[in-house]
Amino acid sequence: DTRADGSGRKGMLAAANDAVLSGANAPVTGVCIDSRLVGNGDLFVALKGEHVDGHNFVGSAAERGAVAAVVETVQDIALPQIIVADTQRALGVIAKVNRDAYRGKVAAITGSAGKTTCKNMLAAILSQAGNVCATQGNLNNELGLPLTVQRLEESHDYAVLEMGAAKAGDIDYLVQIGQPHVSAVTNISEAHIGGFGSLETTAQTKGEIYGALTDGGFAVINADDDFANGWCNQIERRDVAVQIIRCCLQNNDADIYASAIQQLPNGQSFIANVQGAIAAEDSKSMAALPITLKLPGVHNISNALIAIAIARALDVSDQAIIDGLAGVEAEAGRLSLRSGRNNLAILDDSYNANPKAVEAAIDTFLRLPATEAANKTIAVLGDMAELGEQAAQLHYQMGQYAASRGIDQLCAIGEFAGSTLDGFTAEAASGVATEFESQQPLAEYLLDDDCIGAAVLVKGSRSAAMEQLVAKLVAGESIADTNSTDSKNASNQQEKNSLC
Repeated sequence: DTRADGSGRKGMLAAANDAVLSGANAPVTGVCIDSRLVGNGDLFVALKGEHVDGHNFVGSAAERGAVAAVVETVQDIALPQIIVADTQRALGVIAKVNRDAYRGKVAAITGSAGKTTCKNMLAAILSQAGNVCATQGNLNNELGLPLTVQRLEESHDYAVLEMGAAKAGDIDYLVQIGQPHVSAVTNISEAHIGGFGSLETTAQTKGEIYGALTDGGFAVINADDDFANGWCNQIERRDVAVQIIRCCLQNNDADIYASAIQQLPNGQSFIANVQGAIAAEDSKSMAALPITLKLPGVHNISNALIAIAIARALDVSDQAIIDGLAGVEAEAGRLSLRSGRNNLAILDDSYNANPKAVEAAIDTFLRLPATEAANKTIAVLGDMAELGEQAAQLHYQMGQYAASRGIDQLCAIGEFAGSTLDGFTAEAASGVATEFESQQPLAEYLLDDDCIGAAVLVKGSRSAAMEQLVAKLVAGESIADTNSTDSKNASNQQEKNSLC
């Protein structure tokens, strides 16, 4: 732990990086990469970004209380500095030092969709049993994960690490820092396939999360995923004693499966059937856990089963699992049901989008009691980002899917809106499809008399900034035109920080 343990600590961090230390040794109480957020005792890591160079802010960090900085070139400032070849790599090395000192249990979760929800579910469960350090927000990449690991303290019983990736090798890098005892992949889809090139590469990259497991570790496998058998084979080929736990929605051969699924006005309930070695102290028995979720969507039952599997692998009680899951609330922009102006029932799933997530959102939307009671259904779809050469075809397929599921009306916005509409009109026997150039006329349309009392699904990638549309529909706030340069730049930066 880099938190104040004596004057020799910063010397250790320099040694771990095989780096030169310029200036006096000093105790470090935290690590920060944003000079505006530096606190007293922090070590400031000067990262070089596409548009901003952290070396220009070492002085500002010192003024705010930084006791030292990690730099690639020495700055003319009276502040101890660790000189390294690559500050981003050094950030990971420093986090690894803290992880090596940590004695609690670590769980890691990745996947194309659902990993944040699954992480929240697991953190809620583990919080019933002890003190938890979990990934905050979207800090799941090569910068965010080291900062999360750096927060680990002796008082934490559990760590829940969400891991995102943009290209092959990313998960392998993160998992070497996090060193989990239990790992899981939620699912594989075309999310960010532009960076991976193929579903097979995506699955291989996500499967890297199992590569750091050692003897006594647990690999949680979503048996409903097409790549499940491949991951199992990968794990079994390694010369380590790792236990595989298979989760499945309704296959009673799995270690954990769901039954008695019921949709509720404000969520759903089901029985989680846990069998085999993780069921209870008596390995021959089966546990049947009555689970209630405030979150809609069958895919969230799959997320819950994975969280339950990880919790049981960590010897958490059944009651902690039941109580923890019952308290999980939907995050803003993640399948959150909201009442809107014009008597609209809005399912806000604006946080992000990929093909599988859009399909799941449509299915969830159509099963909601509020949707069934509405006079018509409207799917409002923004662009799905980072799909590479397949983008137009995948948007076309999303339009087809919306029509095939019986959506009454489709509103599309963005570069690939035309493809989405073409798919909808090709599949729909009836229904209306409309393309909008910006969010302002789209909001005005949804607030017009023709849409009174409609049920509206809002979905799109971060770069589409669909949360701005939701704000307009709910609170009547003015929307900045999403075609503006500032809005696009902000959304693009959010996209980079929210990896699949």
